[in-house]
Amino acid sequence: AVVAARKGRVCQKHQEPLKLFCKDDQALICVVCDRSKEHRDHETLPLEEASQEYKDQFCSRLESLKKKRERIVASREDVEKESQDLL
Repeated sequence: AVVAARKGRVCQKHQEPLKLFCKDDQALICVVCDRSKEHRDHETLPLEEASQEYKDQFCSRLESLKKKRERIVASREDVEKESQDLL
């Protein structure tokens, strides 16, 4: 998303740079959109800030999934070992 703004992506409605992120609509918006009725009461962030926030969330969830995977693999290994012991 940040790269898109740097490449000069503009709002189709207002021909302004897409510099903001509307968290409610999960969309890139321009400063004119931000003032419009459509987004006035929505939570918006500067694009760089939103990018970092979502990157942090992604990394946190990825770490959680890695730990969950490790537990599943360890559990599977325990079951396979127990199965071999029974045989």
